[in-house]
Amino acid sequence: MKTFLSTLLVLLVINVGFAQKQKLVAMSDTYQKAYKLGSIYYETGSDKPFTGVLYGKYDNGNYMTMQEYVNGVGNGKWTDFDPYGRKVCEGTYKNNKVEGPVTFFYEDGSIKSKGQYLHWKRPIGKWTYYDKEGNIVSTMTYTR
Repeated sequence: MKTFLSTLLVLLVINVGFAQKQKLVAMSDTYQKAYKLGSIYYETGSDKPFTGVLYGKYDNGNYMTMQEYVNGVGNGKWTDFDPYGRKVCEGTYKNNKVEGPVTFFYEDGSIKSKGQYLHWKRPIGKWTYYDKEGNIVSTMTYTR
């Protein structure tokens, strides 16, 4: 029953969190070519850069990550999950860099922290940290 509920939750996240008409492809069904930062992804058998959602899965079948790509480059939303199917964090890509709003979650799904990243996971601006009841524990302002 837990596996069923976890799978149902992941499917709900996929449908709500990512555009429903985007192509969903396993990262294992892609190949990469060098890019100025990271790689450009192509679906196996295609010479056109991939546009859609790439995903990775744990050995138990639960999603590990889901990431939006446009023309082979990370641009859009990404979400990471733990092996039990619970959302760990989500944020945005801009030209293969984790940049923009990001949110981290406790195991129960409540928000642990949120803020902004700049230039590949560098905290910038005001970050807010919460306890499991949703109360603000602290805030921190990061500068360049």
